[in-house]
This record gives sequence, C-alpha cells and structure tokens, in this order.
Amino acid sequence: MKKIFIIKNKGLDTDIYNNANKSFLNKTTGYYNTLNDSANEKYLQENCQLSDQGNVLLLSYNDSKDTEIKEIFIGGDAVVNDKWNISYIMFRKLTVEQDKRAIQSIIDKIDLDINEDFQENTYIVVSEMQSLYDELENRINSVRKNELNIERKFTEEFDSEKYVLCKLAQHDSQSLRVNNNEVTSINRSKFQRDRERVVNCKAFRRMVDKAQIFSANKGDYYRTRMTHTLEVNQISKAIAYALKINLDLTEAIALSHDLGHTPFGHQGERTLDYILAGKIEAGIVMPTNLLSKRVFGSFKHNYQSAKVLTRLEDKYVDFSGLDVSVQVVEGALKHTRLKNDIKIEDFIDSKYVNCMNLAISNEKCISATLEGQTVSIADEIAQRGHDVDDALTSGFMSIDELLDRLSVKKCNCLRKNIETEIESVESSHRLIANKTELKITRIVSCIVNYFVTDVIANSEKLISESTISNVDMKNEIQFVKLSDEAAQVNDYLEKIVQKKVICNCEVARADYNASEIIRTLFKKYYANPRLLHTGTLNKIFYDMLNYSDTSVSNSAINLSDGSIRLVNEEIEAITMKELCSSEEKIDDNINFIKRKILIRNIVDYIAGMTDGYAIEEYEKLK
Repeated sequence: MKKIFIIKNKGLDTDIYNNANKSFLNKTTGYYNTLNDSANEKYLQENCQLSDQGNVLLLSYNDSKDTEIKEIFIGGDAVVNDKWNISYIMFRKLTVEQDKRAIQSIIDKIDLDINEDFQENTYIVVSEMQSLYDELENRINSVRKNELNIERKFTEEFDSEKYVLCKLAQHDSQSLRVNNNEVTSINRSKFQRDRERVVNCKAFRRMVDKAQIFSANKGDYYRTRMTHTLEVNQISKAIAYALKINLDLTEAIALSHDLGHTPFGHQGERTLDYILAGKIEAGIVMPTNLLSKRVFGSFKHNYQSAKVLTRLEDKYVDFSGLDVSVQVVEGALKHTRLKNDIKIEDFIDSKYVNCMNLAISNEKCISATLEGQTVSIADEIAQRGHDVDDALTSGFMSIDELLDRLSVKKCNCLRKNIETEIESVESSHRLIANKTELKITRIVSCIVNYFVTDVIANSEKLISESTISNVDMKNEIQFVKLSDEAAQVNDYLEKIVQKKVICNCEVARADYNASEIIRTLFKKYYANPRLLHTGTLNKIFYDMLNYSDTSVSNSAINLSDGSIRLVNEEIEAITMKELCSSEEKIDDNINFIKRKILIRNIVDYIAGMTDGYAIEEYEKLK
C-alpha cells in the first residue's frame, strides 16, 4: 500500500520549506533530508522500507505557540531512498489566505495536532489512510493533466499524395455499372460517388433507429445498426489504408453493407425468413409442402442490402436503384455468408448477377475485391468489440469474468494486452469520474486493435506473396483475413457473447416481442393489403405490370385506386384462393405469381421499417 509522508515545518524560511517551494515552482525533484541517527531517520526505518512510495503532505506553521497551519505543499512521486531521505515533486501549494477551508478540510480528515501527533524530536508521520491518499492523489492528478508535458509520437500521418494504391486494389478504371448513367467528374472518383449515393439514401438514414441486439430505446448505451455501420466503416478504413487499397470503395461497401437489415436486429431477419418458409404461421394460404420448399423465397439481410442498392431505392428517372458499381453491390452481398437455398433473382437482376462470381463453397463465398473482403472482416471485428462492450456495460458479464474466460492458452496475448490496459487505468494520474466505464472502453479498444493489427500483418504477407497482377470480379482468392490463431480467438469470443448476452433472458424476451410484432404486421398486411403504405401498393401494381407473363400484367389491378368491389375480389383471389399443390404447375398459376409479388413486397416494406415505426404500426393494427 502506498503511503502519505506528513512532514511538519516550523517557519517559512527553512531549508525544508525552500526545497519544497523550489520543487513546486520548477516541477523538479525535491528532498526531505534526515540526519544520520536522528529521530526522524529512526522513525522512517521503523515505519517504512527502502523504495516505499506515496505522496507528501508538508505542513508549515510559525512556531510552537502559533501552530495554525499557514501553508501546505502537496507532492507526489515520493520515494524513500537508500539514505532514508524522501524525494518528491510538489504539485500544489495551499495558503491560509486563499485556501483556508481546503487546508482545514485536509487537517480535519487526519485529525492532526502539531504538538501531540509527532513523536518527540521528530518532524514526520507516516500514514496509510486510503481516503487521505486518494484526496491528495486527485489534487495532484488535476495538476498533472494541465502541467506535465506528455510527448506523443505519431509514427505516420495521412498524406494523400503519398497514398499509392497497391496492385491488387480496385482502380477507378475497373468500376463496373449496369446502367448507362456514367457521369465524368474531375472532382470526384467513381467510387466516391458510390459512397455519397449510399449516405444520401433513405435506407441509410433509417439505420439510426434499427437495433443491433437490444431494443434501441432512446437514451440507452446499446448500439443501433447505424452506430455499428460507422464502426465497421472506421475499422475498414484503418485496414484499407494500411494495405493501400481503395478507400472510397471500401467506405461505400462498409456504409451500405447493412442497408437491408430489418427492425429488431437479427430476430427480425429470422422471423421474416421463417414466415416465408412456413415455420411461423402468418396467414399465408399455401399447401404446407410447397411452403417448406420455399416457393415464396427466403430472406437474409445481405441479399436485401443488394436489393436496396439496385431495386428499392429510387434516385433516377430511367431506372430503379442507386446506380452504384457492381463492386459495391457485390461487397454488400458477400459481407456475410451466402446460402444455397436463396434465389439471388428474388433480390437483384441478372445484369448484376452476370458480373459476379456467385459460386458458393460451403455457403462461404468471399468478395472478389480486397475492399469487399476488408469490410467483411471489419464487420466481424466490430461485432466482437461491441458485443463485449454491451455484455460488460449491461452487467451480463463482469470484467473479472471476461478475464477468467480469456485464461485459455489461445487468448494469452489478448488477455495480457487487456490486463495492461486495466492497469493503466488504475495507475493513471488523471482524475477519472468512472474507472469502470473507462476500463470497458479500453478493453473494447484493445480487442479491436488486437484483431486489426493481426489482419493487417497477415494480409500484407498474403498480398506480398501473390503473383497475380490485378483482381477482377471473378477472383476467388482471399487476401484479407485473420491469421489462424486470431481466427480461433475471434470464434471463442463470439461463443462467450452468445452465452452471456444473446442467450440472456432479457434478450430472449426482446426477441420474442420483436418476432410477435413482425408476425402480426405481416399477417395483418397479408389479410388486408390495403393497410399497406400507398407507395408499396403502387409498387405491387407496377411489379405485376412489369411481369414477363402477359396473363399477369394484363390482369393487374391497382389495390389503392379502384372499385372497392373489384379490389376486394382481387385481394381475395390473391390471398385466399386455394392453389394447386403440384410444384410443376404452380408457376403457371396467375394467382400464385400475384401472391408471391404481394408477399415479397410486404417483406420489403417490413424490412425497411425502423424499430419505432414497426412498433407504432403494431399498436395501430393489433
């Protein structure tokens, strides 16, 4: 335990006083010297050990008759040296004229009497009072923050003139677009325009009120889909800059990768997919054997992100979508696993599909570009960091419990890094209002830095060893990835979070409520499509008009603008009429095609909702 060395000094013109004042004025080391075999030396030998550390409290008064404390020096970095002297640096000087109450407060804390509490012929008392030590430490640290010059060395500054893309990066000349809407600009690159189109779209703005794991109630500490996206963007850019790949393309993919996420996190995604598969009953009239074969398709947020970019957003007169490059669409689509049972045609047009390599091996289809691969691994890193943050902040897991879980051999390096960060908080000289919060922040930073450092080092090695000269959209080689060791740590951390957070009863309740809201909305909209937004009803009508089979397009009726009797008849035929149970004949059934168009539009409408809007709609319709 660190000590407080309380020294009394009679008079304001003694060597003891002058040494302390000089240390205070110059912020240099001062000394309290004891004479050989003196009472002071013997007292220190009895109550201290050499190299004991702590703070100094020097009390100055006039004489034995007038023992009122006139001045106080407060010093830190105190050490008992091998001559039984005490070295220190004085940081504060309090005078009775200006700081009388503060002086009295300190004296009252130790209940000190100048004449009674010091042994005969001694001028020093050693205390281990923790509350006094903490108060002196806080007074010292508030000065350190403003006066100590802490040199920080920045090893590298961003210089765009020196930033030269590596051979495997995507260059502007490689930008692929399926629409003839190319605009030449000397001020913006092609991939820069992609990024700006993403940032300015409606789906991007809606992410501010879409939950990550917990419900995104206003005022809480848990992340939304928007904050997660910004974190992924930040990590992606750090990796991209180190690898010298295209920053604009990396950012465009990072900012768009979760545009297709539903309200209420992954639970919303699962619920919509289960409804389409018939695993959750939501009013769809269809033979069970066909529902289980997914005749109405599937749902996964990365596919939906590609659909938002290419179909659902409206920005141009001549075509739907944002007209972003194929590289951006492919990066958003492949930022997480693809699935063999999902029909890509339900989400993006063949003109995009034909530009991509969608060969799925074990349901893991890596992005062709290094920029897309970077966003994919950055998404993983961000997930690990903020999931641990949520676990610690919510109290579902303690810091000690996390360290205990990281005691396994494969996590030794990460654990040591975290322990170093925790120790730096404990030993900090800065005044910290909430050390636990700061520890959590440093732990998350440590986790992210551990993975980012690893993926940069591993990827640089893979890129340098490559013999290919450029990367096209058919590339199947993964250049940006974690080392095998870090990948094991990543998987292990993910399991910890699943056990402590995602599987927690509070999250389970939130997931149940989310699923019930989405199921109810779907059921109500399916039973009465006129409850849908006018824009969605118009889109249903236009999708039918644009269908390749004229028997569908010719018989289309606008459900938002027509005779009530005819609209009701059309709704009943689309939603309630029994369909053939033969899979071979069903694709020719007009009502089946219309039913699928209706269902897919309901899914798109719900997927685009914010949490708040979904809850509001649920309250209106339940």
